[in-house]
Amino acid sequence: RILPDGTYYVTDVRLKRYVRDYLKSQGNDILVDSIEGKTTNLTGRVGAYLQRVEKPEANGEELVRILLDAFVDARLFGSALAFKAEEAKDEGVKRKNKWETQPKTLTGATQINQGEVLHKAQEVDIRGTSIFSSQEGNRQGTFTENFVLRYGLVGFNGVSNEHSAKVSLMTDEDYDSLLQALWKGVRSAGNTRTKMGQSPRLLFSITYKPGAEFQFGTLLDYVSVESANGKPPEEWSSPDDYKVSLKKLRERLERYSHHIERVEFCVSPDITLDAEDDAFLTRESVGFEVRDLDCDGAGR
Repeated sequence: RILPDGTYYVTDVRLKRYVRDYLKSQGNDILVDSIEGKTTNLTGRVGAYLQRVEKPEANGEELVRILLDAFVDARLFGSALAFKAEEAKDEGVKRKNKWETQPKTLTGATQINQGEVLHKAQEVDIRGTSIFSSQEGNRQGTFTENFVLRYGLVGFNGVSNEHSAKVSLMTDEDYDSLLQALWKGVRSAGNTRTKMGQSPRLLFSITYKPGAEFQFGTLLDYVSVESANGKPPEEWSSPDDYKVSLKKLRERLERYSHHIERVEFCVSPDITLDAEDDAFLTRESVGFEVRDLDCDGAGR
């Protein structure tokens, strides 16, 4: 998708789907999901779960607590808890009245902004033909047209709020799982034509000290990319064509180190960092803990 100023973007919904699908593959129950591969709504999904645990009747705060205990994506991202009695009946859920929750909308502890391509990109128009024969000898087909980017380095920014986490029951373990899912989910979802080749490049997480009531805001404001070989951004086609600078972010971290408990990161070996940035990530004493998540188990 493209904004009026020419910026290409990817919705946060897409990234959250990657996270949900990865967490599901690891054995977690997911609220915003299908049932045995079949599309359903919130009423059907919750009804199926309550029947599975043999508790068809629940309302108010009790129902919300059941959902939060059961579904990791509800703890992370929240959900609008809107149920319809007639839909529940169609799904075979046995209960007397429409479910009522308290609250009716659950705000998740983690909020993610839409992702933006961090550089100028070239849009490519790919045209072709497609033939699907209904019977032997039928050669009628149709024209196809797809608009894609030659290459795009997409950056997302998010915040996990400790106060909202108390309400949504998100734990430190949930957050650790989220970081792993953000990294691994992007790659594992690259099994279709439009997603083939997508790969995580850089993950950065800052944990502030308890009670600090401080945050940097949009971390992408402190990250920049520039050409590594003289190619203009529109002609980039791989990580070999650019390098990433964390200079501004590094300066902010050093200046406000008294607010920071730890920094966690994962860097793809395909990404080129400035020498000073690379040294910063391997320093042992910067006023806070610096931890390599090593999501792929390759080390640095």
